[in-house]
Amino acid sequence: MWLAMAGAFAFALGAAYLRGRSGAVAAAERERLKSYVDTRKRIDEVSVGDDPDVLRDWLRDRSKQ
Repeated sequence: MWLAMAGAFAFALGAAYLRGRSGAVAAAERERLKSYVDTRKRIDEVSVGDDPDVLRDWLRDRSKQ
């Protein structure tokens, strides 16, 4: 009887541990995706213009840095 109770307790403890780890993994994935969304929004908000000469000059200046 005591062995069964100890086994049930160990099982419950293990289940709680595994559930906590899966929650941490999910939280890390949510944070990674939020960071991606924020970066993507900043990329989409940039206006570089349509003039090829200006863009070429910008690339040339950037490569010199």
